Amino acid sequence: MEYIVKFIESIQRTPSAISYRFSRPAGFSFAPGQYMIVNLAEDLVHPLSLSDTPDQKGFIEFTKRMTSSAFCRKLQDLTAGDQIKVKGPIGRFTLDGADKSLVFLAGGIGITPIRSILRTLAARQDPPENTVLIYGNVNGADIAFRSDLEEISLPGYRVVHVLTDPEGVPGASQGFISSEVIGREAMDLKSATFMVSGPPVMVEAMKKNLAGLDIDGNRIRTDIFLGYED
Repeated sequence: MEYIVKFIESIQRTPSAISYRFSRPAGFSFAPGQYMIVNLAEDLVHPLSLSDTPDQKGFIEFTKRMTSSAFCRKLQDLTAGDQIKVKGPIGRFTLDGADKSLVFLAGGIGITPIRSILRTLAARQDPPENTVLIYGNVNGADIAFRSDLEEISLPGYRVVHVLTDPEGVPGASQGFISSEVIGREAMDLKSATFMVSGPPVMVEAMKKNLAGLDIDGNRIRTDIFLGYED
């Protein structure tokens, strides 16, 4: 489905990531983890994950890592009431059929669909038995939705920050998300469903890490953020 939506407001999430909120079309619904095709102009089109939840009233939200691209410049030039086109929802990065034990592996702005999924899980009557988020970033300032993620209430839920520079983030691991980190932090390693989201190089690295831990590929779901520099 294609919709015309109106820009409402923007929210700075990190020094390089901004959330953009638009009017919610009547009757619009989506599964947490899905994305939309956002059309700002004829040659300015980009897929963006929905970072809000399906039951959110009044708006839909996309969160973008900002660059110097024409698409980002156009986003930043929007004023309240401006209209754009969006198409969707699209994507299979959802929890359909997932097990009761979940491990989320996110890199940078790849957290956006995972935030939607986690907040939706927290509102359900039958949440998973164990949920772990392992989230990689450069430093503490780059952690998008940090307070949201750390305050989510789910059985056995933990957030593990993995940072190149962990200064100022108590308990964070230094470096990158590795098979050692996953093996140490993940609950029910052999039965969990793994949800991996981030830029292509990160997703490929996580698939190799999981293969090294003998994780069945059928238990790995990925969301690759193409056009990461757009």
